Amino acid sequence: MRLLLIVLGLFLFPTISLAQYDDERFVVFEDEFKKSFKSKPKLDVKFDNRFSFIRDTDVKTIGIKVGLNYRRKFKVGLGFNQMLFNVEKVAFDEDAGINRAVELEYSYFSPYIEYVYYNTRKWEFSLSLQHGIGGASYQYRDANGKKKKLINSVVLSYEPAMLIDYKIIRWIGIGTGIGYRMVYRKTPGIKEKFSSPEYVIKLKVYLGEIVRTMTGKELKID
Repeated sequence: MRLLLIVLGLFLFPTISLAQYDDERFVVFEDEFKKSFKSKPKLDVKFDNRFSFIRDTDVKTIGIKVGLNYRRKFKVGLGFNQMLFNVEKVAFDEDAGINRAVELEYSYFSPYIEYVYYNTRKWEFSLSLQHGIGGASYQYRDANGKKKKLINSVVLSYEPAMLIDYKIIRWIGIGTGIGYRMVYRKTPGIKEKFSSPEYVIKLKVYLGEIVRTMTGKELKID
């Protein structure tokens, strides 16, 4: 268990070297980890927008995350992300022997974990890690207007981020953050570089508070 937590800590805090490792702080982290995952979780649902750059073009990726919130300390779950604005370019169609105007599309699933290292009634500061598993493709429209894939690649990425959430009112919160998408595996085909700094803007709807306000009933949802 301790080895697992050390590995998890290094992934969540990639800027911390072993030489800087503070055993006392790790004991606190380990204690929070054990207590959190022994407790009953609440459902965690949120939407986020991630802005990054592809070929010096500012692109927006929208995402939804659904997971479990353990004592407002650890959050784990699964997200889905889709690049909203397609990047246009020209690619060669080997079968037809012509150049085609295509759009770059990119989407991926993202298992995630977040560690909340500071929170109050209104504020929440956390470190996040998500692993992107998905693909990118060049697509064009045929004579009938249907989308056709011309070239595609599997894309695997690692995305650490620092996040800040603020609860505006009891039902709604907003958040922001900065991170980096590092692509460590991309199969041949798509030549775009997806590794890029990211900044995050997100909306948090506290469904539990809404249901509690409207019905008076308590739900196991954050």
